[in-house]
Amino acid sequence: MDIKKIIEDFQDFLAPKLDTYEQAIYLYILRHSRLQGHNEIVIGFKSARRRMAFGVGEKGKPMAEHTSYEKLRSLAEKGCLLILDKERDGTRLQLLIPSEIDGLIPEKEAIAELSLDEMNFFEVPENRLRILQREDHTCFYCLRKLTKSNYVIEHVISRPAGDNSFRNVVAACRDCNNRKGNTSAEDFLRDLYRSGHLNAKEMEHRLSRLELLRNGELKPNLP
Repeated sequence: MDIKKIIEDFQDFLAPKLDTYEQAIYLYILRHSRLQGHNEIVIGFKSARRRMAFGVGEKGKPMAEHTSYEKLRSLAEKGCLLILDKERDGTRLQLLIPSEIDGLIPEKEAIAELSLDEMNFFEVPENRLRILQREDHTCFYCLRKLTKSNYVIEHVISRPAGDNSFRNVVAACRDCNNRKGNTSAEDFLRDLYRSGHLNAKEMEHRLSRLELLRNGELKPNLP
């Protein structure tokens, strides 16, 4: 059993629905049943009540016997446990951990999100930063170091032919953005090699990254 998750779910979702006596009884049964690997347990509340919830009612006194049975029924009505039988030694119970209680833990709401290919990485500020982070703060073309204040988002294929998807935008320095113009990315990388801005190994690596970009393999990190 994931004890950490049980306690977190109890505190976050179940406890707010229970009064103090109900919480005390629930945790007592949890301690002596499920945490010990037992799905069922027999508890005599006439004596067990003396070991839980001291000081909640009149100071120094345990909860009254009739209160313990009243709260036990209330826990059953709230779906926290099943009262299985009355036996000579007490009441046979089956406790449900929070994840087993119907409707207690809300399902994560299905949020209508744009697919990655539909997201605008050119005009949306936070998405522009994700492209900069994807490029590890270096110019996609010449490998110059970039900061949040000196980079631009560059279309690999210029508009209107190119779109604003993560497959078609890169972070670049202003010099490369201005020099590239409508030149294809491949030809521009070769121009950088010929002008000494890239060595042969760097150019080949940039060309391979360009291929990965177009194949959709250079995905930006999303939260």
